[in-house]
Amino acid sequence: MKTFQIDTNRFELEYYSVLQHHALLADTQNLFGEIGRGAGKSTHIMTPRIERVTYDMKRSISLLLCATYTSLLDNIIPAMTEYLNKNYRRGIHYEYGKKPPSHFLLPYRDVPDWKRTLSFAWGSVVRFGSIDRPESILGSDFVHVFTDELLRIKETAFVERVLPTLRGNRTLFGNSPYYGGITGTSSTPNFENDYDWWLAQEQNTNRELIDYIMSIALRVHHAKYYEKTSESAKEIEKYRRFIKRWEERLVECRQGQTTYLKGSSFTNLAVLGLEYITNQYKGSAANIEKFNLSILGIRPKKVGEMFFGRFGKQHIYTDSYDYGNIDSIDRHLFEEKGSSIIADGHSKTSLDLKYCDPNKPIIAGFDPGHFMSIVFAQENTKYGKAELRVFKNMYVTHPEQHFELAQKIALFFKNHKRKKIFLYYDRAANQRKKVYENNQSGKTDARILQKHLKDLGWEAELKDLGRETIYHKLHYILLNILFGERQSNTPRIKICQYECEELVSSIYMSPLKRLGGEIFLDKSSEDKLDLEDQALWSTQIATSLMYMLYGLYQKYMPGDTIEYSHYSGL
Repeated sequence: MKTFQIDTNRFELEYYSVLQHHALLADTQNLFGEIGRGAGKSTHIMTPRIERVTYDMKRSISLLLCATYTSLLDNIIPAMTEYLNKNYRRGIHYEYGKKPPSHFLLPYRDVPDWKRTLSFAWGSVVRFGSIDRPESILGSDFVHVFTDELLRIKETAFVERVLPTLRGNRTLFGNSPYYGGITGTSSTPNFENDYDWWLAQEQNTNRELIDYIMSIALRVHHAKYYEKTSESAKEIEKYRRFIKRWEERLVECRQGQTTYLKGSSFTNLAVLGLEYITNQYKGSAANIEKFNLSILGIRPKKVGEMFFGRFGKQHIYTDSYDYGNIDSIDRHLFEEKGSSIIADGHSKTSLDLKYCDPNKPIIAGFDPGHFMSIVFAQENTKYGKAELRVFKNMYVTHPEQHFELAQKIALFFKNHKRKKIFLYYDRAANQRKKVYENNQSGKTDARILQKHLKDLGWEAELKDLGRETIYHKLHYILLNILFGERQSNTPRIKICQYECEELVSSIYMSPLKRLGGEIFLDKSSEDKLDLEDQALWSTQIATSLMYMLYGLYQKYMPGDTIEYSHYSGL
């Protein structure tokens, strides 16, 4: 073969990282990727893979799966359309969220509902589904499954709900190396509530064979370039014969094989730049685990002794959404415009939350400061047992403060009918501050937030007026009582996986510190980390929950702790 050189007058050059090249060249039946931030897994790995698979199996029907339907709307589809819009024209080459135009080929079988699909001019269709909406995939048959956010998908759900659907028409598509395959990507699993079963796919990779496949594939790509650019009929025919012979061999080699990609942000260094990596490292200096996970793809260790010591996976819920509101908007769009929320987008509100009752007041835990956070919950009774569902967290960072936080609250809960909030906080939120001397909305953090909420149509009842200092030991004792669930009369605490991602991470990032026999929450991360990094990697949002739980449930504290004496139950 000739030395490979690109004629830049005939072709447009586009950079692909080593990891992205591996995905393109290996291209086996199954492709899994454990890929760090900024490595282009959606725009340069997942979506180009969708393009190749659907084109190789023209008129086929595949599945694009995510943990939740809202994640598809918020994250996956925007990234996917970014790539498609760069390379194709919507309505000419592809369409999504509605029935495709008449010049498109039709898939091999009918599609009863086009609202949740991506379709291509070559007749292939990708249906959208989610684990939290099992009706979106049950009883279907697909030739290939694409899935993102694997760390949010239980193995049992994937095996029982998804794998049985890989039964597309073998007589039509069985000769494709992609037939019956899985393409799955995710960032590195982080905490105990992340699912890591899919990491075992790395053991299913025949590295020697994959290297062989990539070597052949690269030569075939070279040959295709020369076949298109050569001016010699003899040369063209030679390349065509080479391409035909080795493409057939590639199909044989790729069938039944698995490629496992593991890469950090360094794999895309030429695009991100060394300055990006350097800045990420400097920004993570106070918490090296953050850098290890987000940039290097190294799973962090759980803090040695957590302040929320008995918090675990059992306190997290994933059936977060009531899709009645989204479906209602979908029907309206379809009737009015023949479109859908997939095509037009959807702004999430509290109506989408399964455990948020619009007719009941909201309970909130508030922590003021330059990083200002708030968590929301409601109490209910299930099977005669009291339960607190924490279904949303929010935060703003300086220079945004009370007014911007109140606006966020009012916007998200705009459809809430009972516009009342019971607000819990710490003693500091009641303190008059010199910086607020001329503030017309109030002289304390609690009063200022209350006033802004009132201006936006909400009543905020301040539950901690006159609050005395709550020592960390008292918080620690109560948290262990509540999350330990050893007493029959204490409420069960459940936190939403998807709308409280920062809260869950903050809980796992809250270490216990012991000094001189006393117990403290180690809040050093709040001083060391930049404000923009504190949501996931500091104790900030966890303290908002802590204040709310103490305000609600201090009655469950044993009597011998009130004077900060020794408590034998720890």
